[in-house]
Amino acid sequence: MTKKEELARLVERLNESEAASVIAFAKSLSKKAGAASPKISGPQKSRDRLAALREEVRQNPQKWTVDAMAESFGRTRARFSVLYKKAFGVSPDREKREFLNQKARGLLSGTNKTVQKIAAECGYNECENFIRAFRKSNGMSPLQYRKTRT
Repeated sequence: MTKKEELARLVERLNESEAASVIAFAKSLSKKAGAASPKISGPQKSRDRLAALREEVRQNPQKWTVDAMAESFGRTRARFSVLYKKAFGVSPDREKREFLNQKARGLLSGTNKTVQKIAAECGYNECENFIRAFRKSNGMSPLQYRKTRT
């Protein structure tokens, strides 16, 4: 087994941040030595694509569904969900809900927008559904949350 193959096998077993650190370190070594950057393929390439998609969803969670994520990744919903959970330890649906919740908490504590406007920005058609989901995730209503943060 070559050194590159050995490195690729090791990187596959790391979590996302560890893998990124190892790759950055390997690139810095190869640049110092005047060599080309090591090419990682297979599972690591898939993980990188998943990480990029995850970041897109984090930025605009209201624009994504699990079906859209799976389609973007070129897999069925079921297969995508398995790959996502294996890579990040959480289902894509649960993480999307958490990203929406983070966005809602940020809007509630950082703006004076109404709960209805925040619900709409988070992709909810009905304010009541937003309030119910927010209460389930945070143990309090959006207005109660806002009062505790101001």
